[in-house]
Amino acid sequence: MRKTIPQLLQLASRQINNLDAELILSHILGEPREYILSHPEKNVDLLTQLKFKKFLKKRANNIPLAYITGHKEFFGLDFVVNKHTLIPRPDTEILVEEAIKTINRQPTTGKTLLVDIGTGSGCIPISILKTIKTFRTSRTFTAFAIDISKKALKVAKRNAKKHNVDITFLHGNLLKALISHKHLNTQILKHIFITANLPYLTEEQYNSEPSIQHEPKSALIAKDGGLELYKKLLQQIKQLSTTYNLQPTTYLEIDPSQKQKIITLIKEIWPNIQVEINPAPLFLKKKWCWVKKDLAGQDRVVVLKIDN
Repeated sequence: MRKTIPQLLQLASRQINNLDAELILSHILGEPREYILSHPEKNVDLLTQLKFKKFLKKRANNIPLAYITGHKEFFGLDFVVNKHTLIPRPDTEILVEEAIKTINRQPTTGKTLLVDIGTGSGCIPISILKTIKTFRTSRTFTAFAIDISKKALKVAKRNAKKHNVDITFLHGNLLKALISHKHLNTQILKHIFITANLPYLTEEQYNSEPSIQHEPKSALIAKDGGLELYKKLLQQIKQLSTTYNLQPTTYLEIDPSQKQKIITLIKEIWPNIQVEINPAPLFLKKKWCWVKKDLAGQDRVVVLKIDN
């Protein structure tokens, strides 16, 4: 028996909120949400109704909407996501914005390297490359994206192809895959930018937040108060700057509660570093570290500038 769009949405309202129901139905119909709202007379066939009910049940069981539709918007772009990748979040857009600001301040000549660690869906490097594309002149831009999950890398490659950006994807743990990469010529690099949104939650934080428990646990949780992987990455960055004489600028997304601990860690590795708390310093001639707040006023991104 056919039903109209309002009848289906009324049925759904008993299980999930109206916005999610509208987005699910628009996804199934292949139409924008505005179409759903402006065509109350449209009859929906039985097959579509069955699919809608199936998706309603998933959403009622707290399956994230992005996993149901297979898509999530981030930085104004549409990304494919699935259960093997984290769902991109607005907080991470702060990291992308800061990286773009710094990159665009650099001279547009020479070879520039962008490295994204724990890339997941690839949303960070793809968003950066799509945004700075119009600013390129004689700059040679090379991008690498690394993840320990081969299944996540498949999704990231799909997104890179979708958005027509050139990224070399590497399977491996943190920076090790890059350091050993045969095509990495450190002698000609002028600028290097490292972005990382690594697992930084504790087991307790994960267990207390039902909304994230359908996402890949390995991409959310880290030992040592959530800082295990960042500790390893910072030591690798130290190696990169001393062994290869590189001067990377690094962007790390953190939990607000970790600010002081990660600053203390950075000071242990680079004792002479200067720390600023929002806004970023205008002149970056020495070792600098600053913390960028998100839209809610929470400490969200740690930026680290290393000059040898």
